[in-house]
Amino acid sequence: MEQQAMLPEWESQLIDDAITAAEQRLDEEKGKAHKRAVQLAREQGYHRLAVEIDRPSRHHAGPGQLSLFPTDPTLFDVKD
Repeated sequence: MEQQAMLPEWESQLIDDAITAAEQRLDEEKGKAHKRAVQLAREQGYHRLAVEIDRPSRHHAGPGQLSLFPTDPTLFDVKD
């Protein structure tokens, strides 16, 4: 910080402008990275859903999980 105080005014301003521009680019890149992460998570979810529809697993849904093709009878299922 002492070095910057000894610099001419125009050079101090140049350094401050460079730091501000770098911080803005960093913020923009963080926003883009977040959007990419959300998009990737969506695509992975769609892929997992497509695979499950194509080849339903033999495993039952865990407690608190939804099931795409429920196999457990419910109160409203008709018994044969």
